[in-house]
Parts: sequence; C-alpha cells; structure tokens
Amino acid sequence: MDNEKNEKSYQKINLNWYPGHMLKTKKQIIEDLNLIDVVVEILDARIPISSQNPDIQNIIKNKKKIMVLNKKDLADEKQTR
Repeated sequence: MDNEKNEKSYQKINLNWYPGHMLKTKKQIIEDLNLIDVVVEILDARIPISSQNPDIQNIIKNKKKIMVLNKKDLADEKQTR
C-alpha cells in the first residue's frame, strides 16, 4: 500500500532525448541537400559503425557519399578493418 501511495505522488514527465540543435541541423541538411552533389560523412575510426548517424542514409537518398575515418591514430587497425 505504501508503495502504491509513493508511486502516485510522483509526477510523470515525458522526456525527449533528441536535443533541439540536432533537429535544427537535420532540417538544415534536408533543406540544403539540393545544393550539393556529394556528402562527406566523418566517422570516428575507433567506432565507425556506431558513430554513424542512423538517419543519414534516408536523408541523402541517392547522393554519392564519401566516408572519412577520423582519429585513425587512436583506433585499433585490425578492428577498424
């Protein structure tokens, strides 16, 4: 009963983890996409897959893309391959 009472006393808050600057940048990229021919995506060489933006491929559609690995000197060469 005490547990139920404690749960009811907490106010529920909806949190949005997606920061405003990221949304603003995404909108800007979509807006400017018709001005560019090639997209350069810079990835962290230590974590190339997880440093990709999951929305990029959907945003750029059929544009040519160059992927650049940054911080190569800090990455494990075997793992990066």
